[in-house]
Amino acid sequence: MLCIGLLEDDADFREELALGLGGYGFRVAFACDNAVAFYRRLQEQPCDIVILDAHLPGEDGFSVATRLRALSPVGIVMLTGRSALEDRVRGLEGGADVYMTKPVDLLELSSVIRSLARRMRLAKAPRPADAETRASADTNWSLQDGGWILVAPDGASLHLSAQERTFLVALMDAAGSAVSRQALAELFLPDSPGGFELRRIDVLVSRLRAKAQSAGLKLPVLSVRGQGYVFAA
Repeated sequence: MLCIGLLEDDADFREELALGLGGYGFRVAFACDNAVAFYRRLQEQPCDIVILDAHLPGEDGFSVATRLRALSPVGIVMLTGRSALEDRVRGLEGGADVYMTKPVDLLELSSVIRSLARRMRLAKAPRPADAETRASADTNWSLQDGGWILVAPDGASLHLSAQERTFLVALMDAAGSAVSRQALAELFLPDSPGGFELRRIDVLVSRLRAKAQSAGLKLPVLSVRGQGYVFAA
């Protein structure tokens, strides 16, 4: 049974989510109204997926998502009333796997959660040729720990989210050839019933580059005009 953690400051909606998700077969381990309590409970009870509101007292949901993404591969769903494009981009670039706006149908939310969990399981599953280590052709860059950690030639490492892992596996499998945005988008279609916008690939790359830069890594992912992206180390 999937374990869910909630961070939502509206008491009525928080209760509705907890009861509703429980009715769809999820185990809601805790439901908090502020980031301090949320971090404490998450440390006591690790979860598979967390659902975050953006507008919170104290530390907001965007900051929480960024902090969580830097620390662990937990699935992150941002569920908020902020529907502006800049908020969606901020949430996705900050680490959220899914960004949804209120009001939301619980059936749709449960479907999104299961889809995200399915993708996370697939990302964790070892592949026959590379259960523990996958190296890009002719380089010392590699994906280790089942593909969840990108390791640079100098030994520096970067923990990846499920989407980041899927993206880099595709590029490194291509062995120096460009992978089209369309092909990359199709890898994420199971998590996007309404279709996966090609622009979200660029958002993912931008987020990954910024994340790598903050860790002191120069990520060798290049955009190839008219084609897509290539791992060009």
